[in-house]
Amino acid sequence: MISWWKGAALALVAAAGLAAPRAAHATDIELFFPVPVDGALARNMSGLIKEFNDSHPDIKAVPVFTGSYDDTLLKTRAAIKAGKPPAAVIMSANFLTDLSIEREIAPMDDLIAKDGKSPEAFMAQFFPALLPNAVIDRKVYGVPFHNSTPLLYINADHFKEAGLDPDTPPRTWAELYDAARKLTKREGDRTTRWGLMMPSNYDYGGWILEALTMSNGGRYYNEDYGGEVYYDTPTMLGALTFWSDLVHKAKVHPAGEQKGPAVTGAFLAGQASMMIISTGSLTFIRDTAKFPFKVAFVPMNVRQAVPIGGASLV
Repeated sequence: MISWWKGAALALVAAAGLAAPRAAHATDIELFFPVPVDGALARNMSGLIKEFNDSHPDIKAVPVFTGSYDDTLLKTRAAIKAGKPPAAVIMSANFLTDLSIEREIAPMDDLIAKDGKSPEAFMAQFFPALLPNAVIDRKVYGVPFHNSTPLLYINADHFKEAGLDPDTPPRTWAELYDAARKLTKREGDRTTRWGLMMPSNYDYGGWILEALTMSNGGRYYNEDYGGEVYYDTPTMLGALTFWSDLVHKAKVHPAGEQKGPAVTGAFLAGQASMMIISTGSLTFIRDTAKFPFKVAFVPMNVRQAVPIGGASLV
């Protein structure tokens, strides 16, 4: 539906052109690539790189898997300081503004023009919601590559067992709270099945809290000035209180830090009936789950709204 790989290929070709003059022999370029979500992302990326290299015999792109988004940023900056920057990086969109201010990434407008397009026509290939992840000061600094939003996953068998309709997932916070209470199982003081789990580790937890804040009608930060974060607004405090109540009052969500892989692991093992986690985990859940499951929008309190996550090719 979206020719994102063509855009990525353009960026890789451009990177090769920036890295070295075109020569008869292959120009080697490094592509730093994080693997921050579940699934066979690394294997799929290797296949795409092979496809690119086969169709561009004068360029050899070498994928370098760099771990988390933060690890990728650190390794990229270390490579820049060492005078051996990668030609291209799949970089968390959260970092693009800072990288552009520091002149560590280059705008692609001139390269897009050489391909016969305007920046506006190039970005029209993508959903409009992805533009803020790629366009800074009206210049294209990134190609949307693997973007995501939070998503509600439910175990259909657990829903039926609890007298809930899996074809009618919770739409509101009140419905989510009620469903989680009905789905939670206990044996004495021990919880054997959680009604709901959400990752709270850095930096997953901030993204989930942002989703809850937005669905509570608020904003996590000032979109026009990223240094202004709204930690003390009623909408954010309300979102944090709702999450806290799930843990401490309803006792339907485990306390303490919950890492992303542990949340998906609990869901797949039947130890959690619902989870809110990235759309990037959907393929992994689809390929791995031994039970019927459903997905739905993140339940709302005031409005349906979630943040865009993921990365752009820079």
